[in-house]
Amino acid sequence: MHRSERGHREAMKIGSLALTVVALSVAPLDYGTRYAWATDFCVELTATEFNHRLERRGDDNACAGSHSSNIRAKARDRARDNANNAIASQCLGNVTPSIGQRACARVNLVANPSANSSWVDSPPVSKPSADKVRYIGHGTGSAAGANLCVVAHDIRLRTHNVVDGHCRHGKGLLPHRTFATARAWARCAVICRTP
Repeated sequence: MHRSERGHREAMKIGSLALTVVALSVAPLDYGTRYAWATDFCVELTATEFNHRLERRGDDNACAGSHSSNIRAKARDRARDNANNAIASQCLGNVTPSIGQRACARVNLVANPSANSSWVDSPPVSKPSADKVRYIGHGTGSAAGANLCVVAHDIRLRTHNVVDGHCRHGKGLLPHRTFATARAWARCAVICRTP
């Protein structure tokens, strides 16, 4: 390798390292809302903090065979979405910042009033764990200022088969359709961060 080529590569490494250091030191200042080392959580409210919980169902069906393996997952996901959607308006209108602060303090965190658009696509992890978490935004009215989530938990999943002449069949079996019904419940949660 030529001496000038090696010198050029060394200069490129140093320049690349310098850019990385500058980028990392500026990252915590990005938008002035979050620090790169802060961790956010959706802390589920207890019945003592906000005594609302809604249960909903979700269904799906398909002819036995090629598409029937997905119906359980689709039914579960629909039940979770239905439960989250059902309780969302109650959370947005009734979970005040003081309720949120108490919930955060219960798990040694602090309420995070700063908005973060990435929560829409990638909500914070729930505490305790849930089967589905969704960021729903800032509270409204007297609840303004609290960043809120809804968290869903699976209850049960049931399936059954019914003979259906519209489904294809083979190997001497009667054509049948598989039905799946799932149930889930949801509660409100508040976004908290590490202090």
